[in-house]
Amino acid sequence: MAPTGPRKGAPPTGPRNTRASTGGGKPTTRGGVSKRRGAGATKVDRDGDLDMDGPAGSSRAPRNPKRTDNTPNPTGSAPRAPRSTGTTSRPPRTSVKAQQIIQRALNGGTGGLNSRVTTGMASSARTSRTTRQTNGTQAVTLKVEGLRSSRAAGNEGGGLKELLTFLERKAQSVGKITRHVRIKKSQVNGDFVFITASKEDAEEILKLNNFQWAGTILTISESTEGMPASGEATLSSSAIEVKDQLRSILSLRYDVENKLLNLSALGEDAGLNQMGFFSGENKPEKLFRALMAVCEGLFKTAQAKRDAVVSVSLAGNSVDDVLQIMSLAETFPDLVNLDLSRNQFKDLKGLQKWRHRLRNLETLLLNDNPIESLDPNYKTELINWFPKLQNLSGIQVRTPEQVAAEIAASLPKPLPQHGADFRDINRVGEGFITEFMQLYDTDRHNLAAKYYDDQSTFSISVNTHSPHAPDVRVPGWSAYIKFSRNHTKITIPAVRFQRLFTGMNLIQSAWKQLPPTRHPDLASQFDKYIIDCHPIVGLADPSGQSQTGVDGMIITIHGEYEDQEPDSLKTAKRSFSRTFVIGPGAPGRNPIRVVSDLLCVKAFAPVPTTTEPVPVPIAQAGNDIQQQMVMELCKQTGMTPEYSKFCLDGAAWNFDQALVSFNEKRAQLPAEAFATPM
Repeated sequence: MAPTGPRKGAPPTGPRNTRASTGGGKPTTRGGVSKRRGAGATKVDRDGDLDMDGPAGSSRAPRNPKRTDNTPNPTGSAPRAPRSTGTTSRPPRTSVKAQQIIQRALNGGTGGLNSRVTTGMASSARTSRTTRQTNGTQAVTLKVEGLRSSRAAGNEGGGLKELLTFLERKAQSVGKITRHVRIKKSQVNGDFVFITASKEDAEEILKLNNFQWAGTILTISESTEGMPASGEATLSSSAIEVKDQLRSILSLRYDVENKLLNLSALGEDAGLNQMGFFSGENKPEKLFRALMAVCEGLFKTAQAKRDAVVSVSLAGNSVDDVLQIMSLAETFPDLVNLDLSRNQFKDLKGLQKWRHRLRNLETLLLNDNPIESLDPNYKTELINWFPKLQNLSGIQVRTPEQVAAEIAASLPKPLPQHGADFRDINRVGEGFITEFMQLYDTDRHNLAAKYYDDQSTFSISVNTHSPHAPDVRVPGWSAYIKFSRNHTKITIPAVRFQRLFTGMNLIQSAWKQLPPTRHPDLASQFDKYIIDCHPIVGLADPSGQSQTGVDGMIITIHGEYEDQEPDSLKTAKRSFSRTFVIGPGAPGRNPIRVVSDLLCVKAFAPVPTTTEPVPVPIAQAGNDIQQQMVMELCKQTGMTPEYSKFCLDGAAWNFDQALVSFNEKRAQLPAEAFATPM
């Protein structure tokens, strides 16, 4: 800011203040005329510059009414006039507020997550006048590792948006804080994501270190170097020379045939000593970071590093903590063989930082380290740290077969499938499901009129994230999503209530708007379905005669169908699960009614196959279940199959009720009722 003249007393002398005024040639204060012409006074700031906070020509009174351009100075001295913008070549200086507005307009951004990913702007930058600057003194830069190895890396944008959303949401919930955690700026650099947040928010985000996200473990630490510069920095000639020298040294230490990078005894390397890395205030850690930075620049992809470097030797470097060589695990995270012999590791604490890294390590040599004598049990712990470790200090601790078995055991196991469990009563369930699947494809209106009444309910749920084969094209859901009552997505009670269709008329209307379908034939393609049927009790009696309720059945069917996408008119194959609760119908209506009907649609995936025999058609399934019940009752009671069948018939094929009836009437049964005379 330019210096200002005195506010009171005689005007200062000097060539800058000898300009004549327009009235009589008398000296005036520095610059400009003493009187503004035109309608109204132009607003100026304290320095006399044009103030862009308010419009020119405003009729608003100045802040100090005693000191205006048209009011004489009571002291008798010449008035202090503002600098004129019309009689000098110096352009007017914009105010701080105007500069902020211009800068904000140039930066753009809407304040949403997408703009923060692009520009690093805080989410409230548009509306909040007290937003802290992104690069303010309280900003902290964190380094996050794990994005490249996550399942989200294949998403649009590389998964960065998903990672930032997770960090903000999870940090708030883990810390149990009420304010929102905000990431101000982010940048992907190699295998790391650098983020900037306030000091308070950074402390909450650091609590997520070693959390699992998208199939990987996140490693979060504070970045000592700050946010890296975007793009590759321009190196000085001396830096380029050092880089070339390090490349030359690395080339001499690389064994192409064995894919070994030999970094042992670096302190004895003549070239490194000549470069002065071990003299003065230089620390070996700085050298190692420089070597790893050069290695990072030699490979364009992670796969290229895996193919070129399988083994690394760091023997004889007096290392006592892996923190000194941390960049090795960052540059070569998929290393297979590592030699740390002849160093100074005393305990597991010196190796702790690598506990969740180097997950593919198969050989680790720690010979001639103090830890061998100071902590004899260190091997047991290291075996648990590195799941693929087979050779520890020259001793085999696992076989390749054991590694494979442990990896297989750690993978999630699908639930065992034992085929359909179809416990029908007088083939009621079989008849219902056979007719339903046929009429739903051909005549939904009459189907609803037959089986649904004013108390029946129907709802549909769209599962857009169901597992499916990678080569399966996921169809669109526009025809279904407006009806979806998926409770993980629809959390507002009023909307949930609106999407539960109650009564035959509403169900008919909803079915009319759903796309036409074609299901596989139930009789000839039964292998494309899994159908369960179980009796249930306690359903509301539509006749109102029973206070304890009536018996019914619950039927669940999993299968597939084809429909036509309304937008593209293409045929799409989908999977579905449908659960019916059926019971006796009201007097004067169909004997069977649907109490509730829940349909879930999802991307196509074949029904699970089992090691059990393929289920037989429904017509035979009911008879087979009854036969099994007869044999089980024979086994538990000792009765003959004929009398066991009589007992089950009398109990409406309710096994528990049949067993109770047998115990009540056991003394009255004739001797021939038992296979072995009592």
